[in-house]
Amino acid sequence: MNRKAGPAACRPNGFTIVEMMVVLLMVSVLAVFTASVKPVPLVVFMQTLESSILEQQVKAYAMNEERHLEITGTSLRTKDGNSGFPAGIVCSPFSWHYTGNGTISQGGTVNCTNGEEDRSLVFRIGAGRVTIR
Repeated sequence: MNRKAGPAACRPNGFTIVEMMVVLLMVSVLAVFTASVKPVPLVVFMQTLESSILEQQVKAYAMNEERHLEITGTSLRTKDGNSGFPAGIVCSPFSWHYTGNGTISQGGTVNCTNGEEDRSLVFRIGAGRVTIR
């Protein structure tokens, strides 16, 4: 067998590495654009919002300081800054604080919608438990 080195050694029906890289680049670009067009599901948003709120409760307890929070309709305001909600998601306004021992100042319900479905965050007095309904 006599094998040649270089470009002539490639099989005529195979792909070159450059062709493969171009295809991967195009698929990656398409994946990024299609992923950014999809709206965030309300359930995922509510879980993220709940986590952000619980993080503030833990910080209040750990630092033994009051943490004021406010949902303005399109964002969550905390001592650490504002977190905007994804486009199309709106929540009812609500403000409260966590005390230095981690308890909540008041109970209530925050209703959120994305135009297609509705979910609620329920804040319970005392230990400050937050649940999604």
